[in-house]
Amino acid sequence: MLITPDHTLSRYKQTLAQRFDRASLSYDAYADFQRIVLRRLLQTLPSTEAEVVLDLGAGTGQALDALVTRYQPPLCVALDLSSQMLSVARAQHGWLGQVQYVCADAEQLPMADDACHLVFSSLAVQWCLNPRALFEELYRITQPGGYVVFSTLLQGSMEEVSTAWRALDGQEHVHRYDSMEAVRGYVEAAHWSVLSAESVCTTMWFESAKGAIDSLKKIGASLIASQNRDGMSPSKWKAFLSEYEKQRCTQGVPLSYQVSYIVARKPMNNQEK
Repeated sequence: MLITPDHTLSRYKQTLAQRFDRASLSYDAYADFQRIVLRRLLQTLPSTEAEVVLDLGAGTGQALDALVTRYQPPLCVALDLSSQMLSVARAQHGWLGQVQYVCADAEQLPMADDACHLVFSSLAVQWCLNPRALFEELYRITQPGGYVVFSTLLQGSMEEVSTAWRALDGQEHVHRYDSMEAVRGYVEAAHWSVLSAESVCTTMWFESAKGAIDSLKKIGASLIASQNRDGMSPSKWKAFLSEYEKQRCTQGVPLSYQVSYIVARKPMNNQEK
């Protein structure tokens, strides 16, 4: 079942949803980095019982099999801003009868208070406009004693793209990600108890600068990765790719990411820390 609540989205969120809709059929073929992060994040899952699991930013459902196998929840909610991503997820994982597919904004969750036992989210938090409000919302829908397990991009991600653009026109053309300290601060300000937090640099290698940018474009991330090519002259785009190629080394053209992996728990009561 695919539930699509009627929420009014900001222009940014509408654009984001449209980009992921367009990338839904190519996503899995280009999501090598996303799979690396997902595998690492799954290793941090807590040993607990979870009757209701929320996969926040589920995309094409790459985490669903692992979450259902690990926790055997009566209900697993796959939530994403993109209805087309969820359609792919449902087509690939429809045999998982306990999964409910919900198209909604992570910052306006259509869920009751204390509804979830575990919230899992891989590389979705960075798309949110107000991280502190997001973690307050996740706190609201999570039962006392429940967990949030997530990964997100940090300051310094895609530095190679920034470097190429700065050399070309003095601008960075990339999203300004938060620092690890800031992300942890958002979580703790929402009254979560952080159990573990680590930052890892992951570098992907490509045969060309175009290949590196395609790895972003084909998963829908071009909104923040290198700006939209709409309105950009072919000559400027070619100059950017040429500048990016200057960072080539023996392994190829690099594209690096700084990734945080955080596990936090909602206290059982106001006195628990």
